Amino acid sequence: MADRLSFLCFVTDQMRGDHMGCAGNRVIQTPNLDRLAATGVRFTRAYCNNPLCMPSRATLFTGLTPRGHGVRTNGIRLDPRHPTMPQALVEAGYRTHSVGKIHLQPFQTPKGLDPGMLVPEEWAESYHFWNVGRLKAVPTPYYGLQTVEISIGHGAGVTGDYRRWLRAQDPSAEALWRPEAGRPTPHKAEQAWHCAIPEELHYNTWVADRAIAFLESHPRDEPFFLWCSFPDPHHPYCPPAPWHSMYDPVDVPMPLRREGELDDLPFFYRRVYEQGMPLSGRFGPTRMRDEQLREILALTYGMISHVDHNLGRVLDALERLDLRETTIVCFLSDHGDMMGDHWIINKGPFHLNGLLSMPFLWSCPGLFPEGVVSNGLVSYLDFAPTILNLADVPVPEGLAPPEPEAAQQLAPWPGISFEPQLRGEADSLQDSVVVENDEDYLGLRLRTLVTDRYQITVYPGQSYGELFDLQEDPGQLRNLWDDPASQELKRDLLIRLMERLVETDNRLPRRTSHA
Repeated sequence: MADRLSFLCFVTDQMRGDHMGCAGNRVIQTPNLDRLAATGVRFTRAYCNNPLCMPSRATLFTGLTPRGHGVRTNGIRLDPRHPTMPQALVEAGYRTHSVGKIHLQPFQTPKGLDPGMLVPEEWAESYHFWNVGRLKAVPTPYYGLQTVEISIGHGAGVTGDYRRWLRAQDPSAEALWRPEAGRPTPHKAEQAWHCAIPEELHYNTWVADRAIAFLESHPRDEPFFLWCSFPDPHHPYCPPAPWHSMYDPVDVPMPLRREGELDDLPFFYRRVYEQGMPLSGRFGPTRMRDEQLREILALTYGMISHVDHNLGRVLDALERLDLRETTIVCFLSDHGDMMGDHWIINKGPFHLNGLLSMPFLWSCPGLFPEGVVSNGLVSYLDFAPTILNLADVPVPEGLAPPEPEAAQQLAPWPGISFEPQLRGEADSLQDSVVVENDEDYLGLRLRTLVTDRYQITVYPGQSYGELFDLQEDPGQLRNLWDDPASQELKRDLLIRLMERLVETDNRLPRRTSHA
């Protein structure tokens, strides 16, 4: 087993693909992410398949689309009966462990609903903590993870194993998470403050510490899969010192937007901006003063640099323990944040670059070329099959045809392995990716096709939609949906979207007989 590759997956929550120095951002400092990119492959066209936490993470674990695994939006639990990539690794002899955020189950059970209705009977006793916000224990194995050290929530609302650890370290420290214990920003930006919690007691530090402890205690002859998931930079925007003062708000670039833009987008964009709506990602209006938006951006940059610092500590431990040469390291986020682009912040039914375009870095010395930038399209549907392909582990159901063409036709998962792109053997393996989510609160159902040049989003049953020429308009500032000159293009893209939705449908259960 000693010669088998291990996997260290760094995951952040709600981080954009352009919030890295290696992605061309000239303000943010991410030396360790830049270090990963310099020693491996950075994908510039990586997309999540749903712009919300739970559906995106369910796709990463199951290799299925949101319509395939059923987690169409936040607040729907992932059915534990789905085969997962970590479980396939366990069955092949891997040790699997998670530190930090997972979020494959809702944070709370609806009032009056028996937790046993949402989870397997053997999990019900442990899962009453979703109601009270207090973790007894995560039942393991958990979606293929043999052991779990969990952190739930963000900012002052954080709980789980981290909160129990914090109480044990210093019972008085819990109060330091509260906004009133810290210092508000000068312009009183929403959900923004300088957190009083000491850096050594912050959950980002705890995630890194526990990941390092796992690496230090892990037997050298056993391959591992380590899910190292930081809760930041998800709002609220409250990094500790010194990270909350690392960036001057006047130095951060303002978002992509233009006057009159909301007139060309579906009606709910303006309503979200001016009045607010009950979105999966926020409720209040997104209208704010520029100086407040700059404070949010500066604090977000500080949160990312804080994560980067702790990620670097784990990388240093990997090298110190002589595990770097045998470990594939990847970095990604579950989805992005609008961050003021198109007059919107946070997330919701917005299939635009700030939410969909992901940081995606892969590194393994001697296995992948160094400093490569891949512009080929990939999506999170391809994450699980790529991990298993690199581990030489068959996808669940044991169906792993030897030829790539056959695999795309027969594999139960709709994604493909992008290993040829990682090895520098191919620039691109697919001509489009699909994104989908159902915004239940609003009755909206979005389906999006992204090609090398174009992006189209449809709202079934509605006359409005979105169409962007990413070559001529990379900032997505001109919606061509109603443009008379773009109607033939729109028709062709709608046909291709329909085809891709069929091609990415779940292939399970498989046919077992003629009749």
